[in-house]
Amino acid sequence: MTTVFVREHVGPDAMDLLATQWGSLYAEDDLATPYQSPLWLTAWARHLPYTATPIVLAATSPTGRILAALALARHTEAGRTRILPLSAPHAECVRPVGPHADDPKVARALAFHLLLADDIGADVVMTDVPTTSALGEFLTLLCADTGWDCTTTACAAIPLPVPYDSLPPSAQRQHARRRHTWASLADTRTITYARTRHTQELLEAFDVLCQLHQRRWEGHTPLPGSLQTTEHGQWQSVLRELGAAHACIASLAIDDTVIAAQLLLTRGSRCYSLIPAMNAAHRHLAPGHALLRHLIEDLAGEGFHTLDLGRTTGPQESYKRNYGPRWTSTVSALSSPHEAAA
Repeated sequence: MTTVFVREHVGPDAMDLLATQWGSLYAEDDLATPYQSPLWLTAWARHLPYTATPIVLAATSPTGRILAALALARHTEAGRTRILPLSAPHAECVRPVGPHADDPKVARALAFHLLLADDIGADVVMTDVPTTSALGEFLTLLCADTGWDCTTTACAAIPLPVPYDSLPPSAQRQHARRRHTWASLADTRTITYARTRHTQELLEAFDVLCQLHQRRWEGHTPLPGSLQTTEHGQWQSVLRELGAAHACIASLAIDDTVIAAQLLLTRGSRCYSLIPAMNAAHRHLAPGHALLRHLIEDLAGEGFHTLDLGRTTGPQESYKRNYGPRWTSTVSALSSPHEAAA
């Protein structure tokens, strides 16, 4: 590959590319995640505010063949323009998609285009790009050269099945204690684990998850990407578009009352977890751990190889370490310090 060109598709042109060519680019990219799927991106593009416009940066060969493409959104309000990943901050992994998405020349061309956007006055907010990807490496260099703000976030992924017997002794003792607690509880209460299999089940379970999530964060500052009250309808539309083939919700109930729920996206043998929710009144039972143990067994039994737990901050790290995860990280490059995807 000698020369890479970048063409900017805006508005209806970007939506047309998402509808017609994105599916092939996604299918040819083994590293792409559900956050790059055409269904996910198109659904979120339809719910952009009137002040925002979808953009697709297409990296092409001299013959015009698309090598990789990056989905963004341009937000303009009160005379200020921001460039963010399309579906940020909900997408926990942002990357170009296509057969040459991780080619250094493609990544360099895309990063240079983002630099040009900053030069003409836009605030560039590129979040959650895998640090070791070609684009992540160029964004890290760009931050060092230009003074852009640069932060990294840890990410955890659990290989399935989990080898509990090989975990550190302290983790084994904690798992044994929690299993004993739930086994004793099952003597007097009805414990039910479920994972949605149909779209209508998915939408109904999402309503329950939403209620749990909002009660959990009431009066507190939610984590990035958390479900906001005003976004319920948008999420319902996105999940309806994804359907049961690409999304599901796992839940754990005591006597028919759901106390923990987890939204999941899938691609191939990998499952991606986002928007966990649990009933704080049952904190003493560690419902999140209980649900995760059921989910791990369920997914491994169906042939999934990895459960990606995504962004990891603060106390989430010790929680996830209980399952022997593989650790990676993402980089966020911000041309205006302290900017945030919101």
